[in-house]
Amino acid sequence: MRSAEITAGPAETRPLSLSFLRPSRSAIIGTLAVLAFLVLWQIAPTMGWVNGRFTSRPTEVFFAAIDIFKNDNFLYHARISLTEFVAGFALAIVVSIPLGVLLGTSKIARYLIDPPLMALYIAPTLVLLPIMVIWLGIDMAPKIAVVFLGAVFPIVLNTMAGMSEADPRFIRMARSFGATRFDIFTRVLVPGSLPALLTGLRLAVGRAVLGVIVGELFVSQAGIGYQLNLYGSAMRIDRLLVYALIVSAFGYTLTVIVRSVENKVRDWRSK
Repeated sequence: MRSAEITAGPAETRPLSLSFLRPSRSAIIGTLAVLAFLVLWQIAPTMGWVNGRFTSRPTEVFFAAIDIFKNDNFLYHARISLTEFVAGFALAIVVSIPLGVLLGTSKIARYLIDPPLMALYIAPTLVLLPIMVIWLGIDMAPKIAVVFLGAVFPIVLNTMAGMSEADPRFIRMARSFGATRFDIFTRVLVPGSLPALLTGLRLAVGRAVLGVIVGELFVSQAGIGYQLNLYGSAMRIDRLLVYALIVSAFGYTLTVIVRSVENKVRDWRSK
C-alpha cells in the first residue's frame, strides 16, 4: 500500500494594499485650489487686473525668498524672533496653568483675581506696549512681555473653565469611594480639564506669534517683525510677502501640532 504523498503548494498571498498612499479627496481639492490661486496670482498683473507693483507675483516671491535665505541674514532675525516667542510663551505656560487651576477650584481666588484679570484681558496690547518699552527698554524684554500677555489669558481662561466645569457626578462618585481631595484633583479634575487646556494653548499660539510681530514692528532692531517693517517702508512687496508667509507657516505648523495633540486627548478620554 503506497502512502499518499502530500505536496505543499505555494502559500496564498494577498496583494499589498496601497490605499494609505492615495491622497484623500480633501487633500486633492486643497492642492488644486492652491495651484489655481497661484496661477491666478501670476497672471493677474500681466492681464492688468491688479497693480503688479503692490501685489508682486509668485515667481518674484520665490526668487526673493532664495535671495533672503542667502543674503539677508535670515537665520539671525529668525533666531531673535524665535527666542522672544519661546521665552514669552514658556513664561505664560508656567504662570497661567497654576493660575487657571487656582481660579477654577477656589471661589475666593476667583472673586479676588478675576476682576483685574479681565481688565488686563480687555485692554489692547498695543496700548500697553509703549508703557512696557518705557519700563523694560528696547531689547528683547518688551517683546517677551507682549508675547506673555498675548498667550497667558487664553490659557488661564480655558484652564479655569475646564476645572470649574468638571462633571459633578464624577466628583460625587469619587467621594463615595473614599477619594481624597488630591485624588479628585489628579484623577478627575486634571483629566477632565485637558481638552480645555489644550484649546487654550492652541488659541494662545496665534496670539503669541502676533505679539512677537507687533512688538518688533513697534520697537526693534532685529527680528522678523523688524524686517517686515523695513521692507514695508521700502515697498519691497516680494520680500514683505516672503516674511509674511514665513510667519503664517510657523503659526500654522504650531497650531496643527497642538490640534493633533488635542484630538488624541479627546480620543483617549472617549475610550
